[in-house]
Amino acid sequence: MIRKTAIVGALLWTLVVTCLRAARLPNNFSKEHWLIDYRFGLVKRGLVGSLLSTSTTILRTRPSETLINTLAVALFVMFCAVLLWVALHIVRRSLWSAESVVVVLVFLSSPFVVMSAHLIGYYDNIIVMLTIASIALALRGHGWAGAIVQSAAILVHETSFLIGLPVFCWCCWRASPPARGRSRLLPIALPVATFALLTLRLHTAPHRLERLLTAYLSTYPFVAASIADVRVPHWITITFADSYLLHQGHLQERILSQAMIALVVPSVVALLGFAFDTRRVRAVSLESTIMLGICLIPQSMHAVAWDTARIWTYAIVCAFLLMWVSVDLVPRERESLRPAAPFLVFFSMIALLMNAIAVTPLMDGVRERFEVMTRLLLYAPVLITAIVIARRSDQPAAAWREEPSGEHRQLA
Repeated sequence: MIRKTAIVGALLWTLVVTCLRAARLPNNFSKEHWLIDYRFGLVKRGLVGSLLSTSTTILRTRPSETLINTLAVALFVMFCAVLLWVALHIVRRSLWSAESVVVVLVFLSSPFVVMSAHLIGYYDNIIVMLTIASIALALRGHGWAGAIVQSAAILVHETSFLIGLPVFCWCCWRASPPARGRSRLLPIALPVATFALLTLRLHTAPHRLERLLTAYLSTYPFVAASIADVRVPHWITITFADSYLLHQGHLQERILSQAMIALVVPSVVALLGFAFDTRRVRAVSLESTIMLGICLIPQSMHAVAWDTARIWTYAIVCAFLLMWVSVDLVPRERESLRPAAPFLVFFSMIALLMNAIAVTPLMDGVRERFEVMTRLLLYAPVLITAIVIARRSDQPAAAWREEPSGEHRQLA
């Protein structure tokens, strides 16, 4: 019990420290998104604003900066709680194994969590939570319900089509009985149709829509001064083809960014390595190739968006979700588990240390809050816990995963 309490404490402390490295209130770009709704027809990223507008109308008020900040922070706290729940679920399903604890610590200290704290007010945390909900439903055999949730995620932000939907597709395929054949993927038609409808709307929207949105946002004093700079109405109404033309020629340099590769790859390798080890997947196989491809699919956004560091970190959360699916699909019996490869534990320890030392490039000219020595001091309890746990990774599971008692104490 003491050991489990220490592990839970380490997970929670890691998440808190990682969030504090870059947490801030919503910027003007994100706040403007909360004011976009469906009063002008079906538009990208209009679902959250429509829910907010409906709620404030019922209360006979208007959305305010304080309200948006409060809701954004509350959703981020919920997002952290959901991540912690998934992390603990993975550890419990893995019988509190040393390797699962260290790998989960890698995720909770990763650049994705740092960037998520920096992006409070953006819709990234919402689409990740909805994706987790859709996967949880699919794992329990409710594929169509999960597809509805995934469609809602696409209406929140179209990037869910590349971040959440591929993982959801993989989950539907692996969690459904093989006898169902290709029908296992039938629920995916719903979010695909939702994305197609949004794309069609972008191409048929009236040219004056951007001006109408700009005029509407100008009625809110707390964002009026920044509309011309952040240009949210433009990014809401621009087509994907036009976005590609604006970023044409930059895809290669963004995908081959050495700084981002060095920052992101260690976490992705540790997470996927654990997923492969859990399902006994060979490093070179069709299944491993598909899982790696799911992590890389979001990188195609480099062709239509400029926030390079943010897009790169999506590979980490995709790997984390794939690890969750892999662990959840393995039987619970202890006999189904085997000791992790020593290299995986060692590499995960290196990745954890790199996450503590490395600096994640943030947006708007902002830098991380803590210097490297401060970060090392804050992560010291986590690193010590991980070292203690990793030293036991080569011992039989029953020798340390549970407190010895009775006849088990004699064996210990």
